Amino acid sequence: MKIKNYINAFFVIAATLLSSCKKDVPAGGTAMEKMAGDWYVTVDGEEGYFSLYTFNTSDNSSTQMWIQSNGLRAETGPIGVKGKLSVDLNGQSFSGTNVTNISSVTSGTIKTFSVANGKVVTNGTVGPESKTPADLISFDLIIDGQTYKVEGYHKTGFLEDIP
Repeated sequence: MKIKNYINAFFVIAATLLSSCKKDVPAGGTAMEKMAGDWYVTVDGEEGYFSLYTFNTSDNSSTQMWIQSNGLRAETGPIGVKGKLSVDLNGQSFSGTNVTNISSVTSGTIKTFSVANGKVVTNGTVGPESKTPADLISFDLIIDGQTYKVEGYHKTGFLEDIP
């Protein structure tokens, strides 16, 4: 009788473990899907591209997104920014005033930043080498009264478009 109980317990545990591994998660994106991604941008139209990232918040907000770049450079030196911005999904625009900068690159020197005139234009440009349609991002980054024009393209996936 004892062995039969052990065998029954084994099958109950095995069935529970096997059925708990199956997850039927519906396919779909995040609220910021139209505006999120990896971007290659220039600062003030200067030569050379830098990586920039926009992504959804942990609560999948439809009114806020993160922006992050640890490698922007201007003639004044490196610019590291990371903070939450307000978003208008219908207009594909974004902005933020006195955004707390949590970037580890320049957080000691840049406490806050602002973003104005932020826009993502679907298929608004092309990859520089592949000429594949790509989304365009542009915005004014304001730090300590200095305005930097940031503009670039969404990562295309083609190796020749990686700066």
